[in-house]
Amino acid sequence: MTPESELIARCRGGDRAAFEELVRIHLDRVAGVARKFLGDEHEALDVAQEVFVAAHRILPTWREEAQLFTWLYRTTVNLCSKRLRSRRKVVASSSPGVPEPSVSMADPAQRTELAGAIEEALGTLSDRQREVFVLCHEQGVPLSEIAVRLGLSLGAVKSHLHRALSTLREKLSLRRLL
Repeated sequence: MTPESELIARCRGGDRAAFEELVRIHLDRVAGVARKFLGDEHEALDVAQEVFVAAHRILPTWREEAQLFTWLYRTTVNLCSKRLRSRRKVVASSSPGVPEPSVSMADPAQRTELAGAIEEALGTLSDRQREVFVLCHEQGVPLSEIAVRLGLSLGAVKSHLHRALSTLREKLSLRRLL
């Protein structure tokens, strides 16, 4: 029995300290995934909290052969996607902004602007494109592993990644940031 499965077994028995240990083990990774999707620290922590509340509910029926982080990751992505869909509804009702001029990367304020533009552009991707992009470019997960994690063919993963990169290039070029 792995240390994590021992903690899960203890959680089933009502051991709160065991659940707190599971949260401690996984919180940074869950919040990191949410941060990459949402681009906001506070919102990412809200999502992480929702994920762990849901985990607490499902642990009594947890299947021993499943990996907890896989479930936590999938739940995090689903909650982030839901929040991003809500954001898009709000953004769609507002008027589009005026494109920004090119920025110098020597200026910290302009680097911050670029980072914000990238986060905004990520928000325009489909959920699957964003997920593949974040796994590949932010977390360094190999494409073959992404395919396995997401239940996609390697060709589908490459296609989603290509579309994501094309969209990001286009959005940043329109703002004269590339």
